[in-house]
Amino acid sequence: MKSMKSKIRTPFLVLIILFPVAIIFLFNAAIRIYVERDTRNELRSVVSAMEAVEKSGSKGNWLNTAEGYDRPMARLYKLVSASRMAVNVDLHVFSRNSKLLYSFDETEGFADKLLLNKIENRLPSMQDKKIYTVRAGAQRYLVTAYPLTGGGLVRPTVVMVAHMTEQTSWLHAVNLILFGITLAGAAAAVLIANRLSSQIAEPVSELSDMAKKIGDGSFASPPHGKRDILELDALYQSVVEMSERLEANDRTQRTFLQNASHELKTPLMSIQGYAEGIAKGVITDVQRAAELIENESKRLGTLVEQLLTLSKIESQTYKKELSILNLCDVLKDYAQRMGGLAAKYEKLLELDLPDTPLHAKAEDTLLSQAVMNIISNGLRYAKTHVTVKLFRKGSEAVIGISDDGGGIADADLPRVFDRFYKGKQGNSGLGLAIAKSAVETMGGRISAFNDSAGAVFEIALPL
Repeated sequence: MKSMKSKIRTPFLVLIILFPVAIIFLFNAAIRIYVERDTRNELRSVVSAMEAVEKSGSKGNWLNTAEGYDRPMARLYKLVSASRMAVNVDLHVFSRNSKLLYSFDETEGFADKLLLNKIENRLPSMQDKKIYTVRAGAQRYLVTAYPLTGGGLVRPTVVMVAHMTEQTSWLHAVNLILFGITLAGAAAAVLIANRLSSQIAEPVSELSDMAKKIGDGSFASPPHGKRDILELDALYQSVVEMSERLEANDRTQRTFLQNASHELKTPLMSIQGYAEGIAKGVITDVQRAAELIENESKRLGTLVEQLLTLSKIESQTYKKELSILNLCDVLKDYAQRMGGLAAKYEKLLELDLPDTPLHAKAEDTLLSQAVMNIISNGLRYAKTHVTVKLFRKGSEAVIGISDDGGGIADADLPRVFDRFYKGKQGNSGLGLAIAKSAVETMGGRISAFNDSAGAVFEIALPL
């Protein structure tokens, strides 16, 4: 598996190297095509110039072999050169049996033996004025043959050889420059790619280490260094926020377990104490002890049921099924179900409902948990009555539950919805926590405050 640095650097380098190499290759191909075409045109121009020279001297035997080939060929080469067409062309005279008679080569050494031998071998099969490519070593030459008139029985043929040495040298020099630029670009690309990959890889590695520490239960955030990449900085902030939320949840869970164990331990110890007293004969009033054991058992059952309810509501697997409920009908049902508890406490439970039905999006199971827990809490603290009022406020339906019990202490008010937090005469400390979780699961809001008579709880649900 490749590292992030390698993943970033490799395509960067491939692109920065292959692209210039491809450009150099195409450039060389285009230049070679252009040079060869230009050289062929040069050869054709030399042939045309030679024809013109030959015609201008056709009144006599202009090629007088009696005086040798040096003087007439020199005159011919000067006449052709005067046309400025034979800059890169050399002339060689061969007999009809392909033997070299004369070689006029101003470059001294250009027409080496290997080239001349190849020309001698190919000359019998060469067509007049047709251009051929001949290789001699690493060099390429363009060659054409032109038969001269005159010359007696020798019947000489002028072979014109065009070389591309200067163009090839120039092209090699350009290639060296281009390759140098490519290497310099590759070196710069390596530095840039390394720097870029480091800027990405190092923060990612830091975040990876941080994630491992979070997985091990260590929520300490690393120092926030300079990050000039927006996405990485956003990722860092997200991981830090996640760490803070996990740490808060971890603290809440630890507190929850401690409080739950304490709340469960109290009735269990009471039950155990009375049971041991009965078994050992220490407690004489067995009937009273049995009643206390029954009450503690009921309290323990209620606490376990509340814990299970809270766990179910806050579980990620809980599937809520919201629907449009007629709140007037469901509140009447809840009041009827709470009537027995109101009679037990000898309190009045009143409903204040609008004349027209008011509907809201909610789930009956969750809403009953919230409303009935708050009503139960209110009946325990109220002096004479608890009022359940339903009204519309903007785009929300609001259920207000108030009592005349004197209100919630200012010190307790900010924490009334915390798990296991019990104010004066508190019970398990889970009822209001369940109400809050149920309402928020439905997408609603819950709040608590005091009015002139007592405590008021409001549940706001979207219409």
